[in-house]
Amino acid sequence: MSNGKRKRVVIAGIDGATWDIIDPMIKAGKLPNLAAMVQGGASGVLASTTPPNSSLAWSSFMTGVEPGKHGIFFFREQRHGSYQRPVVSLDSVMAPTVWRLASDHGKKVAVITVPLTFPVEKINGCMIGGLLTPDRKSDFIHPPELRQELEAAIGDVPADNEPEILFHSANEEEASKCLMHVIEQITRMGEHILDHHDPDLFCLVYRQVDLTSHQAWCFQDPVWQAKNPGLWEARKNVLADVYTAVDAAFGRIRAKALAMDGEVAFGTCSDHGFGPITYRYFMNKWLLDNGYLVLKSSAQIMKLKLFVQRKWNGLLRRTGILRILVKRGRKLGKGQEETIMEMIDWPKTRAYSSFSGGEDIVLINLKGREPQGIVEPGAAYEALREEIIAKVVHIQAPDGTRVIDRAYKREDLWHGEQLHNAPDIQCVTVDTACNMSPHPLVAVHAQEAVEGRPAMHRPNGIFGWEGKGIIKENVRIDGARIADMTPMMLHLLGLPVEDYMDGRVMEDCLTAEYRAAHPVVVREGHIELKPRVSGEAIEDDNAKLIETMKALGYME
Repeated sequence: MSNGKRKRVVIAGIDGATWDIIDPMIKAGKLPNLAAMVQGGASGVLASTTPPNSSLAWSSFMTGVEPGKHGIFFFREQRHGSYQRPVVSLDSVMAPTVWRLASDHGKKVAVITVPLTFPVEKINGCMIGGLLTPDRKSDFIHPPELRQELEAAIGDVPADNEPEILFHSANEEEASKCLMHVIEQITRMGEHILDHHDPDLFCLVYRQVDLTSHQAWCFQDPVWQAKNPGLWEARKNVLADVYTAVDAAFGRIRAKALAMDGEVAFGTCSDHGFGPITYRYFMNKWLLDNGYLVLKSSAQIMKLKLFVQRKWNGLLRRTGILRILVKRGRKLGKGQEETIMEMIDWPKTRAYSSFSGGEDIVLINLKGREPQGIVEPGAAYEALREEIIAKVVHIQAPDGTRVIDRAYKREDLWHGEQLHNAPDIQCVTVDTACNMSPHPLVAVHAQEAVEGRPAMHRPNGIFGWEGKGIIKENVRIDGARIADMTPMMLHLLGLPVEDYMDGRVMEDCLTAEYRAAHPVVVREGHIELKPRVSGEAIEDDNAKLIETMKALGYME
C-alpha cells in the first residue's frame, strides 16, 4: 500500500563512466559524492546494449526496450531505397520515452541534456536537448520561454556538444575551458529547474567524461606513458580532473534531490564503459579483397582525392578555420563518405560496410531494397550472410590477434518491430578494443591503433540508486541492464511498467519493506509498438547534423 507521499525520481547520469576509473578514485578519496552514493545505496555494473554505442544505449535507457524495438542501431539510419543514411534524432526513436509515459500519467517531468533528445518533446514539463542538438541557435528548449528564464537566472545556455566541436577544430585550450563551463551551466540549469519547476521525474546527463575519455584515455595507458613521458607528465591528470569536476556537479544535484519533499529515489547510470583501442580494421577493404565489394576503374584517382580531403580538413583544424566554419553553420564541402560512395560499382557489389567509420556492420546490396541492389532476397541473401559471417571472424591484426570476436545475423541479436531497419550483419569486436575505418583503399585489413581516437566504449557501464527506506544501503547488485532503467523509474514513480518492455524493475536494489508494500504492476496491451516505414521521417536538420557529426568526430 502507498504511504501517500509524493513519489519523485531524480537521475544524474554520467555518459561513459566506468568503475575502472571510479573505484580507484573513490579509494583515493577523490570522488566523495559518488562514494557517498555507493555507501548509501545500491550500485553495480550496468550492461550496455550490443554494440555499446551511445545512440543505442541512451535510447534503451529512455524507452526500456532493446534496439530491435526502439529502432536505433547507430548514429545513422538505414533507409530502404537509398544508400544515404541520415543522422538519427529523437524522432527516430520508435518507442515511447519514460518521460512521455510519465507525462501521460499526469507527472511533471524535466529532461536536461540527455543524448538523443533533439528535437525536444512537448512533454508535461521541460526539456533541454542533448547530444545531436545542431547548435545553441536551434529550438532545443521546451517550452520556448524557458530559454529566457534560464538566461536570466544563470547566464548563457550552451549546446551540449560545444566542447567537442572545439576539440575537433584543434582548439584544445579553449575546448577544455568550454568543457568545464558546460559542466557548470548544466548543473546550474538542473539546480534551477529542481528549485523552481518542482518535477516528479528529473533526468540530467553529464557527457563530459565520455568526451574526455575519447580524447585523453591514452594518458592512463602505461605503454603510451612509456613512449611519451613528457606529454604524459603534462597531461596525466586530464581525465581524473574531469571525473572530479563531474563528481562535484553530481553532488550538487544529489544534495538537491535528497532534500526534496516526498519519497525520493536518486539514481545515476552510464551508457557504457571505456577502454583503450588496440587495433583499427578496414571492413570495406576486407570486403573488396574477398570479392563482395567492387570499385569502379576510376577508384584509384579518387584515392588521391581522399588523401587531399584529409590533408585539407587537417589544415582547417590546425588553423582554426574549421571552428569558424562550424560555428557559422557552413558546410565543409564534400567529405570522405560521399567520395567513397562514388568509388563503388554498385551493380557489381554484393556487400558493403559503413562509410562513416566506427560502425561494425556489413550491409547486403539487396535487390528491391537498395537502389542498385543485386542480391536476390530469400535463399541467396541468407547464403551470402552465412558466408560472410563464417569468414569475417578470421580477420587478424598484424600480430595474429583476431579482430572480430563474433558476427550476428540481425535477427539473432535483436528482436522487435524495427528489426527490418537493422544492419544485415552486426560484428562484435574483440573486447571492443577495435575501431572500424571505412577506407577501402588501404594496404591491410587491420593494423595497430593510430593516435587520435585512443579509446572506445566497453560493454560494462555503471549504475547507482539511493533513497531512504526505498533502496538498500551499501550493496553491489549484479545482472542489471540499461533497458532496466525505464521500468525502475516508472515503478519508483508509482506507475505501471508496460508489457512490451524488455527491461525489468531492479527489485534487487529495493528494500524488503518497499518491495512488500509496492508490488510491480504491469500494464498489458495499452501501447502497441509499430514498425516504421523507412524514409517516412523528415530530416530538416540533417545537413547541419551531418556537419556537426563530422566536427564531433563521429564521422570521418
